[in-house]
Amino acid sequence: MFWEPLRARFTREALTRSFVALRIRDYRRWSIAQLLSGAGAAASQIAIAWLVIELGGDGIALGAVTACMMLPTLLLGPFIGILVDRHTRRAVLLVTAVAQMLIAGVLAALTFGGALELWMLMALSLAHGVAFAADNPARQLLVMDIVGRERMTSAVSMNEVIINGARVIGPAIAGVLLVVSDAGWCFVVNVLMFVPSIFVLLSLRPVAPAGRTEPADSTAAAARPIGAWRFAMHTPAIRATLLLAVCASACYNIAVVVPLIVADVFHADGGTYGALAVAFGLGALPGAFFSATGPTMPRSAEVRAMAVAMAAAVLLSAGAPTLPLLFVGLAAVGMVVMWFIARANAFVMLSTPTAIRGRVMGIWAMALPGSTVVTGLLIGGLADLTDPRIAYGAVGLVTALVVTLSWRGLRSAR
Repeated sequence: MFWEPLRARFTREALTRSFVALRIRDYRRWSIAQLLSGAGAAASQIAIAWLVIELGGDGIALGAVTACMMLPTLLLGPFIGILVDRHTRRAVLLVTAVAQMLIAGVLAALTFGGALELWMLMALSLAHGVAFAADNPARQLLVMDIVGRERMTSAVSMNEVIINGARVIGPAIAGVLLVVSDAGWCFVVNVLMFVPSIFVLLSLRPVAPAGRTEPADSTAAAARPIGAWRFAMHTPAIRATLLLAVCASACYNIAVVVPLIVADVFHADGGTYGALAVAFGLGALPGAFFSATGPTMPRSAEVRAMAVAMAAAVLLSAGAPTLPLLFVGLAAVGMVVMWFIARANAFVMLSTPTAIRGRVMGIWAMALPGSTVVTGLLIGGLADLTDPRIAYGAVGLVTALVVTLSWRGLRSAR
């Protein structure tokens, strides 16, 4: 019974459905550009986390840097779509790409000049978070503009593969650079990796926004997020999945606790942290692939199963007594967390009425990754008070508790 749905994912029909978006030339070009820019961003994140340690920061500092990066997404989640709707997606993405390039350039200059301080890292992370808050929804809508609605499911699945491919390439680059040179080169790589995205965006035909909010509708528009919140909180399956998304965000955010495990528990260097991040990304790749070959409409049973596996994998990683076992554990975490995220994301999207789908997905963005503003600080603080492995284990225990409490809500979905 277990193998039958898994085997169904590898039929010719399932594989064709997964990769159909790649038939479109502009989408192929955009995907390659996104793989490169994502790899640069991942390398930059590895460097930032390690610089926090080198600057004398602790778990709270790591959590604070993550919080600064995600705070705009948490605060602006349901409202940022207004900006995206009023301008072409290409224009928004050009602005956010240039902004992120400039931030990476400033980080490189400060690092090479030896002038970087912890407060500067937090301020620049906050600036990056503002750009990311607008970049994320605009990127998703641009893909829909390129591939059309009939290929959107394939494009979303391919996006997960691209994200995790970047999580392999970027940390691998960062791990090498942290060993042989300076963290500043990771930021230089990030700057260079944005260049292909800008070239592709400039070559795309501008696509007008799907619709503009008229002045007469401004009052109704301001009230719309409230309706989306009411729907999300009063639909048991959606509410349960959003709670689990917060747990998944904490499981996925290895930038807070893993550097502490590397430095304080195993007394290793930045190269080891980079290699562990690569293992996480390598594990996430098959998770993204399994989600891509699944049925168009995810089942709540699959969401539950992945949430249970997610809690178990985190607990095993937290208790890993040796570095090789930690590599294996984090690869397992990457696989099941990515599988859960992809299927839960689609489950919420397809279970939501079309009229409020965008606003509910804004709430999803607040849960994942926006909730890392809070969970990163809590995990970092617990790591400082106790032990980083205990802190990561607590994430697994809380996830298991939320799964238990949410079981009935998920079963109510049809």
